[in-house]
Amino acid sequence: MLTILLWPAGGTRLSLRANTRLSSTVSLPAEIPVAVVAGATMLAAGLALGHAGAGAICAVVCTSSIKVLIFSSRRVRITEGVARFAGVLSNQASVAVTVADAVSRAAPLVSGPVGEAATALASDCENVGVDVAAQRFAARVPSAVAASLADLIAISAAGGGRWTETVTVLEAEASQTAETARLFHGRVAMAMPTLTLVVLLSAGLVAGTSLVASDVGSWLAGTQGGALLLAAAVVIAAMSARVLLPARAAARYGGLP
Repeated sequence: MLTILLWPAGGTRLSLRANTRLSSTVSLPAEIPVAVVAGATMLAAGLALGHAGAGAICAVVCTSSIKVLIFSSRRVRITEGVARFAGVLSNQASVAVTVADAVSRAAPLVSGPVGEAATALASDCENVGVDVAAQRFAARVPSAVAASLADLIAISAAGGGRWTETVTVLEAEASQTAETARLFHGRVAMAMPTLTLVVLLSAGLVAGTSLVASDVGSWLAGTQGGALLLAAAVVIAAMSARVLLPARAAARYGGLP
């Protein structure tokens, strides 16, 4: 359970942009309060510590699997938005007079969270300058491609780089990233609720057996039964971790909070 909770968001490497995402680093993972509630519920029902530990572990597994689905969905929205912004920016690069002009024309054509960040980027280009506006855009959009796009905007506005050709290449990269995110979401993230369902059905099967067979229920409610259920929950967590840990790292790849 601790391995699932403490596994780094980006896999086995620490984020290099921790200073811009400090709130994500210090925020309390959802698994912790859910595990505490599940364990406290078991203890309030008069069960042993083994039952509380088993309930907490199963709650962590279920919560983590749902979080993978949520993170993956957010990643798809962001990558698709960045790809859309890079596409329209590529179209405007050949006709706009300046980089700021291209950004102001492209921003209204993008929707969602990236569209809001693009609108703020266009506004910041006029108010505080392109360099600072690009830095703010990279901080608002947790995506490696968005950071590259922000660097391209800042460099091109300063008169460096081949603006039209480079933004076209970046558009292709953004489209590929969005396609990868959609593929992961459809084939991996959408299967995460099945893991939650299996855990819940297993717990329901144990509870149903306890209700039907009073002798079995009395034994399961005791210390030995609690130890058995705790061991079973540890096995479930160990088997689930092989799927959850890489899936969570992949779903949050790119700095998603």
